[in-house]
Amino acid sequence: MFPTAISSVRSSAFRALLVNGRAFHATPAASKTVTEKVSEVADKVNKKVGKGLASAIETGEQATQSTKETLGSAADEVKGKAGQASDAAGQKAEHASNVAGEKANHASNVAGQKVNQAAAGARETKENIEKDMSK
Repeated sequence: MFPTAISSVRSSAFRALLVNGRAFHATPAASKTVTEKVSEVADKVNKKVGKGLASAIETGEQATQSTKETLGSAADEVKGKAGQASDAAGQKAEHASNVAGEKANHASNVAGQKVNQAAAGARETKENIEKDMSK
């Protein structure tokens, strides 16, 4: 009797299953645990933050590059102006040197003339003294 009772319970359960048509079925949403859901959300947030940071880094790199280009052209301009100023200073120094040389030459000529005049005056005085002594 016991085996028939079990058999009849089994067959009635099976019939109920076929009639109702419901079986145990797990959906993907129901199969995820809270930990998995939190992990997925954290992954999505991490990717969005990473993309935002990558974009900010790229913008920073572009700003750095444009700053380098601006400073580079400004540095070239400063170098050019410094070179021009150096050339102008060199030309002025050369001119001043030439003027100083000309003035030194003139002073030397004047001094030479004065020395010649003094020598001529000394000879004349010597000759005058010799004439006075020979009398």
